[in-house]
Amino acid sequence: MKNAVHCGSLESERYWREEDLASLPAIPDAKALGIVQAMDEMLFAFCGNGDILLTRHGMDQAQYDYLQSLGYSFRTNLHPMTLGAEEPGTGLDELNVFELLGRLNPGPELSGLIPPGSLLEPFAVLPGTYEAVRRYKLLPVLPDEETVRAVNTKTYSAAMRDRLQLPNIAHVVRSMEELLQSGAALLEKGAFLIKDEYGVSGKGNQLVDSERMLRRMAGYLESSRNQGKRIRFVLEPLLDRETDFSCQFHIDSEGRISILSVQQLVNQGFAFGESHSPGPSLLEKLDREGYWETMHSIGRELYADGYYGDVCVDSMVLRDGSLEPLVEINARKSMSLIKHHVDRRLKQEGRHTCLVQVPLAAMGKVHYAELLQRMEENGSLFTLDQGEGVIPLTSSALQPLDPSRATGSTKGKLYAALAYRNEDSKRWLTRTLDESLLRTGYTILR
Repeated sequence: MKNAVHCGSLESERYWREEDLASLPAIPDAKALGIVQAMDEMLFAFCGNGDILLTRHGMDQAQYDYLQSLGYSFRTNLHPMTLGAEEPGTGLDELNVFELLGRLNPGPELSGLIPPGSLLEPFAVLPGTYEAVRRYKLLPVLPDEETVRAVNTKTYSAAMRDRLQLPNIAHVVRSMEELLQSGAALLEKGAFLIKDEYGVSGKGNQLVDSERMLRRMAGYLESSRNQGKRIRFVLEPLLDRETDFSCQFHIDSEGRISILSVQQLVNQGFAFGESHSPGPSLLEKLDREGYWETMHSIGRELYADGYYGDVCVDSMVLRDGSLEPLVEINARKSMSLIKHHVDRRLKQEGRHTCLVQVPLAAMGKVHYAELLQRMEENGSLFTLDQGEGVIPLTSSALQPLDPSRATGSTKGKLYAALAYRNEDSKRWLTRTLDESLLRTGYTILR
């Protein structure tokens, strides 16, 4: 069996987005982009023995050694893929990882890491993926890029509800007149969301709770920033949600569908906060209400439209107990799929896992190896012998910008998996992790 090359840019939606689409208000955040670009380290969770992981910034040696101690056996680059070329203003920081691979003159580290004939396992198919496949002589079993772009739109998810005869609360608007007319009708019943065609992780959702806000949005969309651009948004009433969860499944190139997992989400606003395994009551409800057949139906329709690969379907249970099986289709790998693969590695009777993120800031250079050492000393770092603890999933994302090139503090995030046997243990791990971060020199921003 051939080894696989794992790589990708996790905020895939920004690279699928057509330039002529009007956009909702957003504050550009270069520091947030740096964090997202460093999250590709988490793809180690998909690596089998002998596989290759390519990351944009290179994995810290201490993190690589730690993951090897847990039984992971993959090869990776320990230096930035750009070899120092990714200076602000050069445009390289705007490229996804495949575009970057296509533009780079690979040094000996990268050239030695990518054996011709390896199977490419991307987080998602993006612009530049097939060029990288050709350049590095990789084997793709991948759908067409334009198909991937189409099935990841909010309008596709909305249309899928009609195809499957599911209740459909979505209003697709393609003009300013439709936006104002549909928005006014929705406001008569309460607040609603304007969803960007490629919105993700809390970005691209605009809450509208008054006519004044609706007019403000219309004004922004008519401003010079959006002059001549196409209007295409999905409007949906704001649902009174109780539980967010997602289903991960895989469609192979022959159309066979495999349900992999369900992960329950604790969101912060509209963005990811924490994920953990669902309780028996939720799974029983999904069994009773035909949820799995709906997922298979979505998979069959995706395959009929030319897509195969990983899928994550966002779903929710409302406070009145009703099930919304299809909120959004994400035709790519996902944070929840990463969580599932961590679960598979750690699976043990009586042990629970959850995925968390900790937003951070730091003044000056902070050494990641020191954080691991502190966690090891206070007993919070997961080891195979201990069986409980915190597993850091990223190293570069904690401080993605080189402080020698930045003024003031740098912002980052720690993504980690917690393995614990009871809630008391989980609370202790959370508290001890915070103490380790503070003593290493980070400021916690939550």
